[in-house]
Amino acid sequence: MRVRRLAGVVALALAAGSALAACRSQPDVAVYVGDRQVSAASVDAIVKSVNDEADRRVAAFAAARAKDPGTLPPPLVRTNGTEVVSLIVLADLGRRVIAERGLSSRTAPVDTVARTFGMSPSDPYVVLWTEYLGGLQSVAAAEQARPLTDEEADRLWEAGGADADADYDEATHHFKTQISLGPLFSAQRRLAGALHASDVSVNPRYGPVVMPVVFEGKHLDVGFPSEKDMLSEEG
Repeated sequence: MRVRRLAGVVALALAAGSALAACRSQPDVAVYVGDRQVSAASVDAIVKSVNDEADRRVAAFAAARAKDPGTLPPPLVRTNGTEVVSLIVLADLGRRVIAERGLSSRTAPVDTVARTFGMSPSDPYVVLWTEYLGGLQSVAAAEQARPLTDEEADRLWEAGGADADADYDEATHHFKTQISLGPLFSAQRRLAGALHASDVSVNPRYGPVVMPVVFEGKHLDVGFPSEKDMLSEEG
């Protein structure tokens, strides 16, 4: 079962790699964002809540389908500590980029996010996604629509953006025709720059930072461009 498509929202992935060396580290802290500390216990609690609910839905769906083969699968999402910490970090970075560039701030529709995951709008996981998407959409809205580069399309392919039986050339060509993806990859680079210049420290247990994805019904992570690719584009 796949997560239902989140209308109007495509998120990309960001692998921060060694740039997030944990210069501040306590085992009971998942991430430091400026002066803010987020405890490992609070992150683990969100992960457990989301995954326990997924297990419950899988069991309920199996039982219902045994009685009625036409039963439709419920919304289903699983998460992990890396994703939850990433949502926290990227929401903060989004706010920083918005402020530094004087951008208009957008609010992601919490009801849409909640329906996508089949959760309450007040669920902590939904709240994190909503805050993160608001920043991502605000940054992306200031970027120009453009086709993806070969390197970007390749990263989307590597992340599983196409079906398992898809042809590489056909899939990457399809990605490059979706000019609405361009601003999101540009926003990814903006957030990457903010991340590398930030005072964020992630507990190695929860790293590296990734940018969560809901793309054409798939929940995945798109790899971040290498430092070499970043410098090459800037040049």
